[in-house]
Amino acid sequence: MQLNQAALDEFKNLYAKQYRVKLTDQQALEYGTRLITFVKAVCGENLPKVSQNKLILTNQKDIIKLTTG
Repeated sequence: MQLNQAALDEFKNLYAKQYRVKLTDQQALEYGTRLITFVKAVCGENLPKVSQNKLILTNQKDIIKLTTG
């Protein structure tokens, strides 16, 4: 699985905000890939779909607006 640079940057920002640790691109790729693998193992094919700034839940008809900041 390959994450694009925008996904790596977003993951690095979220990680730094939560843990106050700056990751390299290589670390972000490793941790992000592990996280995605874990979520897929837990959720299977019922992963939420993200479209622009909205999270669309596949097993419900709810749409949640994502906030940034």
